[in-house]
Amino acid sequence: MRDIVFVIFFACLMVFAFRRSYISVSLWLWAGLFVPAYWLYSFAHGISFQTILVVVTVIVYLFDRNKSKFSINFLLFTVLLIYMHFTITTFYSLGIEEKVWLEWQKFSKIMLLMLFIVLIIRSKVHFNYILMVFVLSLGVMGAIEGLKFIASGGSHHIKGPDNNILSDNNHFALALDMVLPLNIYLLSQYKGSKIRPFLLITLVLSILSVLGTASRGGFIGLVCVALYFLLTTKRKALTVIAFAVVAGLASLILTDKWYNRMESIDTAKDDGSFMIRVKSWKMYTLMAMERPLLGAGFRSVEVGYVWRSIAPNFYKLSFIESPEPGEKAWAAHSIYFQVLGDHGFVGLGLFMLILATAFLTLMNIMRKIKDIERLEWQYQLAKMFRVSLVAFSVAGAALSLPYAEIFWALIAIIISLDISVRESLAVIKKEQSCKPKERRIRKSHA
Repeated sequence: MRDIVFVIFFACLMVFAFRRSYISVSLWLWAGLFVPAYWLYSFAHGISFQTILVVVTVIVYLFDRNKSKFSINFLLFTVLLIYMHFTITTFYSLGIEEKVWLEWQKFSKIMLLMLFIVLIIRSKVHFNYILMVFVLSLGVMGAIEGLKFIASGGSHHIKGPDNNILSDNNHFALALDMVLPLNIYLLSQYKGSKIRPFLLITLVLSILSVLGTASRGGFIGLVCVALYFLLTTKRKALTVIAFAVVAGLASLILTDKWYNRMESIDTAKDDGSFMIRVKSWKMYTLMAMERPLLGAGFRSVEVGYVWRSIAPNFYKLSFIESPEPGEKAWAAHSIYFQVLGDHGFVGLGLFMLILATAFLTLMNIMRKIKDIERLEWQYQLAKMFRVSLVAFSVAGAALSLPYAEIFWALIAIIISLDISVRESLAVIKKEQSCKPKERRIRKSHA
């Protein structure tokens, strides 16, 4: 029954997708983040809804008579560079060829999504639609898990959708941290709207869901988001009250086990889970030292024989305390060390350049349009994107999530925002240059 209802619902969405390219590309992203197969159990489980939306988006865009003018900035250029580098490292990978190329295919699909986001998303309506996708996918999942967490009295174990990169509780917590600022932006855009209560409820439940994952990285990311708002908002009293309400609700649910886990952040050296991370970081660094230009290829260090091949060099980093490498291969547990081991120092350099360029792009946007009233929404959006990037950069330091669709989609939307701001400033400049001409024409007629 659920499959039938969803297929009918999806068919209705297709009607709107065929009408506007920004709707179809937003739904494309939604299908990737929401993972429809996770919610279906019968005949619809095997349908690739995202593939359908890819085809629809391409068709609608090709026949769109009002295409936005394509533009490239430095951030987009660096993304193209890292994709080229990742492709080269795939050709020369050390891991299992089929698995490495499968990871490259997944990343290539993300790059295709990024391309169409940059091609299509331009106006305020476009941005609001695609940002609502984050709330209607990850936000809704966070809200559902948050309700389960409350109903279970704090015993429900929260994690993401099965067979997905976000299925791990730590990864899911980080994704929710990144969505929270986008939810707050939408709240500011829909004042007095009927969907505002939905956004507010989703926001609160998503915060509880982050706490319910018992992810230390997710908790650190949540603290970063909270501190940012506390330091930058003009309504500090209201913000403190909101934090107090959520904290009070959380304190009624969180168990002693949760508090003990969070307290272990201060005693990381005595925590076995953290020391395994240190071991992995050393191994991924050794791989980069052995192959500084190319690394091992997508997730190749996680392969047993590749891991064991670099284990004899473990002594080179013996000045850093950690357990011995052992026979079992481990994930990198860090966005930075994952890229370092997979793609070498060149890959890490490009990845860091993308993060730095994204931050600088957002700061440049905010500087240029700070005092322009009609572009206030773009200023606020740039602020929220910056918070999402902070959450990803900080919490991601202990999570293997550099290839997550949510991060690269966010980078694509930042590129679109930069292009949109440049176009808006060009329009304003043109209007201002026309005003003196209009005055002269009026005077001559008078």
